[in-house]
Amino acid sequence: MQSLTWPVVVENLAERLAASQSGVVHPVQLLPYVPVSLWMVEQVLDKLATSDFVEKDRVGDFVSYHFPQFVDRPQTAFKPERCVFSNAPLPEDSAQVLSEDVIREVENELRTLAESDPWPANANWQHELVYLMQNLSGSVRISDLAGHSRMAFRQVEEKVKQLAKLGAVSLDPNTGTVELPPLAYPQSQYERQAAFIRLFPGALKEEYEVRLVRALLYVIGIMVLCFLAAFFVRVPFFILLIFGVVTSGVTFLRILRAAPQPLPKT
Repeated sequence: MQSLTWPVVVENLAERLAASQSGVVHPVQLLPYVPVSLWMVEQVLDKLATSDFVEKDRVGDFVSYHFPQFVDRPQTAFKPERCVFSNAPLPEDSAQVLSEDVIREVENELRTLAESDPWPANANWQHELVYLMQNLSGSVRISDLAGHSRMAFRQVEEKVKQLAKLGAVSLDPNTGTVELPPLAYPQSQYERQAAFIRLFPGALKEEYEVRLVRALLYVIGIMVLCFLAAFFVRVPFFILLIFGVVTSGVTFLRILRAAPQPLPKT
């Protein structure tokens, strides 16, 4: 059976990142480069940690993987000139670390995996929150994330707590402030990753549920107003009923079909 490309890409990325960071890499630092979920990254890195050359640790709030062979190297900017998998040259003005051929191969494998694994549902919100955390200015709180996210406040709060439990982010329970390990997630790179992840219906399930609840609340509100108007204003009930059904139907469809909320520009 032919081995898959995407796990090897994750391994190579982790090693190259660790080499630029004095031997330490955090799983969340790989998300800007590959359209996978955080759990997929950790699965690959956990296998690496079974060797004698990689160690898994948790320092403070963050889970990290240590490559002792790079511990004496100075920290440098991570900007490969060649693909970390195929060694093909990369465009100078691009944030990519993979060649287009490798990206297509990885995406084809992830499409096949999505038929049996719900990874897009997790990858969608994980990439969104990591992108927002990295690109919102100042100290970022859960309320700031919810104000820009496509998810509801309670969903954002729950997801951030999941990330903190995994050691991907640091969460101050008193202030709701969240912090990431050092990473860069440019807008161009996020848009490319998100466009692929959001091709899969499972990735939009939670977002759709939020819209559905919101649309139903609007429909209920419109119909209640129509009943109140019929009672207090004495407008014929049949006219108000038609008006309510048409208005609520249009509102319902507009909410469900509305374009996704744009995320902050970088």
